[in-house]
Amino acid sequence: MPVEIDIARRLATIADATLEIVATEGIDGVTIRAVARRVGGSTTLVTNYLPTREALLRNAVEHAIASWGEEIGQVVEGAAERERLSAVARWACSTQGNDQVLRRLFMEILGRGGPESEALRVLREDARQSRDLLAEAARGARAADAEFAADVLHLVLRGFYLSSLEDPERWSGERMSPLIERLVPLLAAAPPASAPPGPSCPPGATAETAAAPGSSGRRPGR
Repeated sequence: MPVEIDIARRLATIADATLEIVATEGIDGVTIRAVARRVGGSTTLVTNYLPTREALLRNAVEHAIASWGEEIGQVVEGAAERERLSAVARWACSTQGNDQVLRRLFMEILGRGGPESEALRVLREDARQSRDLLAEAARGARAADAEFAADVLHLVLRGFYLSSLEDPERWSGERMSPLIERLVPLLAAAPPASAPPGPSCPPGATAETAAAPGSSGRRPGR
C-alpha cells in the first residue's frame, strides 16, 4: 500500500525549515537544496510540493499568517466589543517566537519582490486584511472615525515593525505597548475630519451671539 502523506504537515515542516535558514543565513540562504537538507531528504521531497524558491517563500509567509490568524481570532473572541481595538493593537505590537525572523523576511520580500512575486501578493493582501480588522474593531469601540483610527494604527504598527528591526533593544514590544494604550483612546475620540471645530453658527450670526443667552443660536445637542 502507498504511504499516506500528510501534505499540510509536510508544508508546515518545510515552512519551519525555511524560517530556520532565514534566521541563520538570511533570505539569500533560502534555496531548495538548503531547505531539503534541513528537512532531511532529497530535493524532490521539497519540489514535489513547492517547485520554486518563490514558492518556498510564499509557503513560509502563508504559514506565518495562518498561525497569526488563529492567535488574533482568540484575542478578538476573548475581548469585549468595546475593548477589541485595544486588544488587537496590543497583540499586533507584541514580539514572540519567530516574529522578528518573520519581520525580517517580510521586509526582504517587500524590498526585493517584483510585481509578479507570489509572496509579495500574499503580504499585500494580509496587510489589507489587517487594516480592515482594525477598522472593524474601531467600529466596535464606537470610535468617532473608525476609518481614521484604523489608518493611523495600521501605519504606526508598520513603523514599529521596521523600528524593531533597526533597533530591537530600543523598540521592543514592552516599550510599544504603553504607547498603544495611550494612543487608542485618543484615536477613538478623534472627530471625523469633516466635523466643524466648534459649535456651528446660524447664517448671519457670530460665535458670540450664537452662544449668548436669549439668542437664536443653539449649542449642539447630544
